[in-house]
Amino acid sequence: MSSPDIEVKCFLQCVANGVYNHVADAITSLGKNGLGEANFSINWTTTVQDNYSRTNWSYVNTKDGRPFRTNIVGQIATSTCGRKHSAKGTHFTKKNVPLSDSDTVKWKWALSKPTLCSLNLMDIWENQLTLIEDWVTEESKRALMSSKINMCITKSASNLQYADLIMLTLQRIYEKAEVTPGTLYDLRILPDYRGSYFQLQQNKLKQLNIYESTDNGLKLIPMHETYSKLRPGTLILAICDAHVYNMVQNGQPTSTFQLSVQAMKVLDLSDKPVKECLIPILSTTSIDMSKDDSAIATFSTFNITISPAKKKSKGGKGKEKEKTD
Repeated sequence: MSSPDIEVKCFLQCVANGVYNHVADAITSLGKNGLGEANFSINWTTTVQDNYSRTNWSYVNTKDGRPFRTNIVGQIATSTCGRKHSAKGTHFTKKNVPLSDSDTVKWKWALSKPTLCSLNLMDIWENQLTLIEDWVTEESKRALMSSKINMCITKSASNLQYADLIMLTLQRIYEKAEVTPGTLYDLRILPDYRGSYFQLQQNKLKQLNIYESTDNGLKLIPMHETYSKLRPGTLILAICDAHVYNMVQNGQPTSTFQLSVQAMKVLDLSDKPVKECLIPILSTTSIDMSKDDSAIATFSTFNITISPAKKKSKGGKGKEKEKTD
C-alpha cells in the first residue's frame, strides 16, 4: 500500500481524536460477533446448501444454528484495488451489449487496513484476514480438484507476499418495483447513469442499508450521496453473510468465496478528494476495444478545439498555469 498522503487530514485526526482506539475497543467487545474472533468450523460452519441444485454453500453459527453473520471493520480502498462503486457496478459488458433489466448489478468495495491505525486495530485487521484465509483454505478442500478458486481477499500490489485487502459485495442495486420493498429512486439520480450503456426499462435504483455514523443519527445515506460519503479513506463497519458459489464457467469448475453485505455503517468520514465519475461508453465501431476502460473513455472524449473567444494572437505570450496534485 502507498504511504499516507500528508495533505489528507482525516487519518491524523483519527489518531488525535482517539477514533482508532475507540473502534478497536468496540470491536473487541463484540467477541465472536466480530470476524477476527470467529473461528471457522468452531464458531461457524457449513449449513445445507442454499440453492435448488444444492451446489452453493451458506453458513450457520455452531452454537444455535442461526445464519452466520459477522462484523467486519476496515477502510475503503481506491478503485485500483477492485472497488466497483458506480452506476455500472460489477456489470461486465459482453459483446458490446448494454445493461438491461435482466442483468445483475452490485457494488463491491475493497477494504484495507486503516491508515495510521493503532496497534490494537491493526491486530484486529490482521485477525480478520487470517480468519478469511482459514475459511478459504478449509472449504477449498471440498471443491472439485480442478476448480478455480476466487477468493474474497486479494493483494493491493503483485509483489506482496500475502493478501492485504478484503472484498465485500453488496446486494443488487437495481430491482423491479413490484418485488422490492422500501425506498426506490429514479435511475438518473446517480450522476454517472448516462448514455446508451444503460437500457433499463422497469428496474429502479434500490436503497441499500448504508448508514451515517452514530454521531449523525445513523440515518440512511441516499444512494447518490454514497459517492461522496463512502469515498476512499472512509472507515466503515459492515455486517456480512458468508457464501461460496460453485459453478461451471466456460467449462471450468469455479468456487467463488463471497462476503455479502447486509448493512454498512460509516465510522469516520474521509476528506480525500472525490474523483469525477466516468460515463460508460458503448463502442460504435467493429473494433473489439472496451470503452469501460478509463484511459479509453477519456481518449474518446478528448477535444482540443478552441473557441474563437479563447484564441490568442500569435505574438502574445501565454502564461502557463502550474498544476499541483
